[in-house]
Amino acid sequence: MHNGQWPEHAVTLQKLMMACLALMMTVQAAAQSAATWRTTTHDFGTFDEKEGKRSCSFVVTNTGDSALLIVGVRSSCGCTVAEHTTEPIAPGSMGTVNVTFTPTGRPGPFEKDVWVHTNSTPNRNRLTIKGVVRGSKETVSRYFPASAGEPLHFTTLTMAAGEVKKGQLRNNLTSVYNSGGDTLVITFDNNTSHIKAHASPDTIAPSGVATMTFFFDSRRTPVWGINDDEISIVARRLGQADTVAVARASIVTNVVEDFSGMSAEQLAAAPVCSVSTRHLLMRGLVAGTVAQGTIAIENTGKSDLVVHRAMPLDKAVKCKCDSTLLKPGDKATVTVMVNPDMVEGKLLNSHIEVITNDPYNPRIAVRVVAEKDDN
Repeated sequence: MHNGQWPEHAVTLQKLMMACLALMMTVQAAAQSAATWRTTTHDFGTFDEKEGKRSCSFVVTNTGDSALLIVGVRSSCGCTVAEHTTEPIAPGSMGTVNVTFTPTGRPGPFEKDVWVHTNSTPNRNRLTIKGVVRGSKETVSRYFPASAGEPLHFTTLTMAAGEVKKGQLRNNLTSVYNSGGDTLVITFDNNTSHIKAHASPDTIAPSGVATMTFFFDSRRTPVWGINDDEISIVARRLGQADTVAVARASIVTNVVEDFSGMSAEQLAAAPVCSVSTRHLLMRGLVAGTVAQGTIAIENTGKSDLVVHRAMPLDKAVKCKCDSTLLKPGDKATVTVMVNPDMVEGKLLNSHIEVITNDPYNPRIAVRVVAEKDDN
């Protein structure tokens, strides 16, 4: 080294070594694995649940120039299990992912994913299995216990929507399984204006499943308190007009008034509902005649009282209110009628609910007790 500088031959050698290192790094960076799948979807078709597990193999070829590693697999459901090649897959060689599906307790169509993680790009690959399980009678009865007869089987035909504030919407769901051999078209016979029904899909293949949604719109119902609506579900064969089956779904909803937006001043000036009795006793029910009793309602508040409904909770009882709008100090009479022929057993022990716009007591229960006369 002269004057602090490298000799010319040393500089040349250094440049050569750096060039070789860069070339090695370029080659190393270019070498990578590549996963090419023969197929990524397998359809098992339709098969009986009692036939047991179904398996298939997905084949992957390493089309890269370095070893391919399957790091792991993960399925979207516990019913699906996957096993994979664990050793490195050399360039040009093949590996497998074996997938097994257990159909027990899973009637209807299915589609499950298996995610395969590798050292290639992209490093996550999706494999899909699908098919249709023809459920056994035991499984269909277990998972679709409500039935109107073959071929329709439902998770439920009675939907309790609970309490709904006036102005709110409420959705109710049920699923239906087609156990027959024909493709069915689902329609609804609905005589209400406050419920809309929808089936998805509305055409159900054999061993197929559909979800039914019933949209309850409390703004449209004229009935306060308990709404017990019935919607007919009608099934016809695809391309035919004849009805195959009819099921009736019951949707029970309790519509109440929403007082949450009232100010302190409005509450202070609100109507107040007072009833003359909380226990109406009616004696000597005689077969073939209708017994009557009365309940007085008075508005002891500072604004108009609206009587939405006097609602009986027994089929033997009917109610009629002679006025539905009471100004402060006004009174109304609720006539309670009991039909002895509809009373189950010797004693009626039920109640009616007086539903008003009184924010403190919007629902007042009055017990109705009546005993049949043996003579």
